[in-house]
Amino acid sequence: MSEEAQLILNAMQSAVIEELQRKAKLGYKAVIAGRRGEAKVVSARYVVRRLRAEGLLAVPASK
Repeated sequence: MSEEAQLILNAMQSAVIEELQRKAKLGYKAVIAGRRGEAKVVSARYVVRRLRAEGLLAVPASK
């Protein structure tokens, strides 16, 4: 993958993660692909938790 493509991908991933975190705080739902490709409606908070568990999202610092 070219350097430019990687920068674009990183920017898009950051935007999606930021929006998911915002939706999770507001209690919104998210649509994800299931194991067989079917659409599943889950809470945005569930998606954020999964991203943190997989190490794709930093754990917020405690207050």
